[in-house]
Amino acid sequence: MKEPDAEKSARSAKEFTYPLPDSSSETKRLIQQSAFINPFTRALFGEAGIAPNMTVLDVGSGAGDVALLAADLIGPEGRVVGIDRNGAGLEIARARAKSAGLSHLMFREGNLADIGSDEKFDAVVGRLVLMYQPDPAATLRQLASHLKPGGIVAFGEYNITPDAMRAPKGMPLTAKLFAWIDGAFRYAGAETRMADRLFRTYRDAGLANPKLSLMSYVGGGQEWEGYAYAAATVRSLMPLILKAGLASADEIGIDTLEERLRREVVAANGVIRLPELINAWARVPGRTALMRGNGRQ
Repeated sequence: MKEPDAEKSARSAKEFTYPLPDSSSETKRLIQQSAFINPFTRALFGEAGIAPNMTVLDVGSGAGDVALLAADLIGPEGRVVGIDRNGAGLEIARARAKSAGLSHLMFREGNLADIGSDEKFDAVVGRLVLMYQPDPAATLRQLASHLKPGGIVAFGEYNITPDAMRAPKGMPLTAKLFAWIDGAFRYAGAETRMADRLFRTYRDAGLANPKLSLMSYVGGGQEWEGYAYAAATVRSLMPLILKAGLASADEIGIDTLEERLRREVVAANGVIRLPELINAWARVPGRTALMRGNGRQ
């Protein structure tokens, strides 16, 4: 199949299309995704210093996984506010918070601009959010304005590229699957190397040099859950894959994709690596730095 048109894969901010549907099946996939990467996000929060009694803003909350994790870390004397534009997803997030007994966690439907200008937090966090922003540095700058002096900015982002989602030679279906995912995100205008660009994005936002860490989920064998996750991702992206001309529906064979992927990896006695995640965190200037007029730590 042909590669996506170059002009379409480099859309302007006005032409950006969010690549994933607002649907119950996509919400389930996001929860499934969190099972893989929540340990990485917990490690980020611990290193960044998110601690009991803090107030935390979670942006792009989706089904609430990151907000739930933050609420667990800060305890009942703290407060977490999650914000997302997908009202259906937030209903699931609210139900999950209620089931977990997290009364100090609340969700709001809206965009980043809907955050009250006078509301201040100890930390602002997000996962797989900046890659969908037309100007990630401007987004970080805006979010940092809602922090108290010394507040934490902690984000995790993917590299969604064929070289980041590695498959050894001799696994052509796996290689195609990764190319479909990468191509669909590029066609939509998302930044598929957002992880690599986190350092510069923090600096361009006027923040200190962020602390960075690289993590990835790797697996193989008959029982690995990664096959179902990869196939579900392709299912969510299928409209864009087809529209971009990356593959035909027959080539994808979505109903059997998971099993064919499993058979290929098991037959090769190999492993595959899902998208690599880079975590980044920094603090906005504290009171002393602000009094000195120092814009960076």
